[in-house]
Amino acid sequence: MVYISRSEKETYSIADKVASHAEPGDVFALFGDLGSGKTTFTKGFAAYLGVKKNITSPTFVISKEYLVSSSSIKKLVHVDCYRLDGENDAESVGLNEHIDTQDIVLIMEWPEKIEKILPKKTKKIYFEYINENTRKITVSK
Repeated sequence: MVYISRSEKETYSIADKVASHAEPGDVFALFGDLGSGKTTFTKGFAAYLGVKKNITSPTFVISKEYLVSSSSIKKLVHVDCYRLDGENDAESVGLNEHIDTQDIVLIMEWPEKIEKILPKKTKKIYFEYINENTRKITVSK
């Protein structure tokens, strides 16, 4: 499914649609250049799940965990793989444990850094910067 977003509000709405189908154990991989809308999408996704805390990119801490107000999903784990140097780094920060946890939803930015270890069931979302106000968001099955 391809979406065009012309505002933060529209990106949130797209994130709502995707998050409404999220299930415990899901992994979402967000591909796209800097400024293409990945963190904004994650904010909308988290809001849909009932996360009360402010979402910021975990670039320097690699991952952040947020409690979710849902009976089946306990946490949203937001990972930024930008500073990782491949799959070995992912293991050293415990990313494998998150991938195998069945009561969380894992959403990661810059997944191309560790794409070889992503589960086959990973839901891939591609972000493209069109111009200052417009983003193309492609949700793959």
